[in-house]
Amino acid sequence: MRDTNDNMIELLDVSRTDNIYSSIIRHKITNEELKLRFGIDPIDFGHLKRILEFRPFENTGVAPYRYFFALSYRIDPDNNDLAYIDIRVEQYDKHKQYEFKISKKYIANILWFNSLTDKKLIEQMIEK
Repeated sequence: MRDTNDNMIELLDVSRTDNIYSSIIRHKITNEELKLRFGIDPIDFGHLKRILEFRPFENTGVAPYRYFFALSYRIDPDNNDLAYIDIRVEQYDKHKQYEFKISKKYIANILWFNSLTDKKLIEQMIEK
């Protein structure tokens, strides 16, 4: 497991407005930290909510939790549309990776964001 979250994509939030589902992430491209919003399938809304509500450490009310995509994943043998991805959960100096189920499509999006070296392709997704 990594000792830092450097260069990891952070899951910030997930939302649903008028049956439009979106995910909000923080990602660094060429040393510029970007907050991005992109559309997701309704099935991932529940999966992402479970991640953001996961509180494994004892000091749950003291400090905020942070969630990072570790970019390692494995296929779900029982469902062709889903996979398991590792999420680094942090609170203060505590951190540990946990496995969560999410769609392969969402994982593909995260891997694509991670491969970008220029923000031109995602300018319309940048939150101000």
